[in-house]
Amino acid sequence: MRKNLPWALFALYLTLAGSYWGLELDSFVGDLPFFRLGTLLLAADVFFVPLLPLFFYVLTASAPALPRRRALLAAVRGLNALYLLLVIFFAVYKSVRRQDFDFYFFWYNADDALPVIWKLFAPWIPVVLLAGAALFLVQKNGFEPVSRLFRRSPRKAWTAAAVALACCLACQAATLRSLRGSAAGFVYSNFLSDRTLRDDYRALYEKHVAALEEAPPRATARFDPSALGDAVFVVKQESLNGLLTGPRVTPQLLRAARDGILLPKMYGNTIQSLRGYGCILCGTPPSATLALADAYSAEDLGRLRCLPRIFQGLGYRTLYFFGGSRNPRIVRFAQAVGFEKVLADDIMRPGDAKFDWGYREDVFYRRVHEYLRAHCAGRKVFVFIDTGATNHTPFEVLDPALKDKVPFPDPKGFTENISNTTFVQDAYFGAFYDLFRRDYGGNGTVIAVSDHSWPIPVHKDNIYNERGAYEENFLISMVFVPPAAKAAKFDIGAEVAARFSQMDIQPTVLDLLGMERPALLGESFAPWLLAGAGGGRREPRRAKVSVQPYGGGFISLVRYPKKYLFDVLGQDVKVYDLEKDPKETSPATHGTDRDLPLLHGFFQK
Repeated sequence: MRKNLPWALFALYLTLAGSYWGLELDSFVGDLPFFRLGTLLLAADVFFVPLLPLFFYVLTASAPALPRRRALLAAVRGLNALYLLLVIFFAVYKSVRRQDFDFYFFWYNADDALPVIWKLFAPWIPVVLLAGAALFLVQKNGFEPVSRLFRRSPRKAWTAAAVALACCLACQAATLRSLRGSAAGFVYSNFLSDRTLRDDYRALYEKHVAALEEAPPRATARFDPSALGDAVFVVKQESLNGLLTGPRVTPQLLRAARDGILLPKMYGNTIQSLRGYGCILCGTPPSATLALADAYSAEDLGRLRCLPRIFQGLGYRTLYFFGGSRNPRIVRFAQAVGFEKVLADDIMRPGDAKFDWGYREDVFYRRVHEYLRAHCAGRKVFVFIDTGATNHTPFEVLDPALKDKVPFPDPKGFTENISNTTFVQDAYFGAFYDLFRRDYGGNGTVIAVSDHSWPIPVHKDNIYNERGAYEENFLISMVFVPPAAKAAKFDIGAEVAARFSQMDIQPTVLDLLGMERPALLGESFAPWLLAGAGGGRREPRRAKVSVQPYGGGFISLVRYPKKYLFDVLGQDVKVYDLEKDPKETSPATHGTDRDLPLLHGFFQK
């Protein structure tokens, strides 16, 4: 029995290694059928990844006359156990999400990522520790058959190992830049790749933000500080994909649109909530690295004259309502850009329904309404309502009262699941809209806009917002409802087909107030909202930029119908014609030099 134990453990280790190889190949077999050279290169590339612990243990165990061999072997076994745990984590992550773990995603969001990771994985810590201990213990017996072979025939064994290692390294060198599934490609994409395009964009971005700090908005001859009424609500729609907007999934949003104007397909300029808030409230372009809220001090953010600061100057109380427990990044950003109060748990009551991502929206809307009636009656208010408990990953309907009312009671696939949670979020928005119409509709405005899109799999496996840069990753919807008392001035019931973006919201609001700010890179779509403004309506004159900072990094520049997708990692540009190729399957691809002036031109007024 004892004689067979080392071989049994070694066979178990090879089984684990084979599982890793299988997961790696399975992640890409849809794109690289096995008979293709790329798949064979990938197989050779990853060959040594799970075998490196064996290699280092045998190297240490069979090397002659090593001092303190026992302590050194224990250290190697400990490092090997940690390495194998990381390999298992990265392999499972890639198998589930169909992409490599992105260290940029983790680094840019460490303040939020660490608590989320702790929350998700804390229950598994005992299992991880036991697995690590098991991996540490089995190496001595499990690697003994190979160690014995190396001691018995060292020259032949080391020659064979050296040849295998050289072949693996050669394959990794060949796939370094081209095959994202490779082990070397993982290191290259996260740590060694040329990020010139990203750094170039960042320099343009920082120069623009600095210029914006020095260029406050100014009143024109049309200045009317009461143009939007005494109560202006910006209601964030969590992860509302514009492709899902319609009577089946968003009937309440369309009900509100009958009192205003619907923009069913506009661009979210980026792919995360906090990043989107900078575009919506401050009119800034999206960042390709750190979010605006993380990259700038509170003093710098205050000089940007974001919408709350502008409305504060017009005599409005500015209030930020956050539908979860107080988030330090959100609080810091909100206070820096001009919200006098950030209210969250402090307005809620014991027993209020709360999920992992915050309070159930209908309950939270009621508490917001109660607070405003108690503390702001008769006052002008600019209110930002930030909710997101329902239409959030993992996209499950959590309200039993609505499970039988969703469009897909027996959902099949991701699109039907997210359609259901979007429908539930929309139902809660309907509850908010009822309260708004009753108490503020006559002299109040609603801007209901998504913070960012969440992709539906128009493209295979594109179900995570940090991985793709297709239209389904960026298209969102917005509804603008003006004060009922001023409805005659607006094109009530209209639907705007032109594709504007979140960055255009601040220029539009300023335009409606009779103000201007030429330094902004967005453009006003006010003519599309106003009645009798047909002569002033033009297709967007400025390109619309959306940034995916993860998955290698992408910068999308749309002059509809042309879309220029700059690949930060690949250092190339894909050009799509969105009218002829709406599913983005047949791009023209070339180097960045030809279209880089378009990106530079975006930052020029």
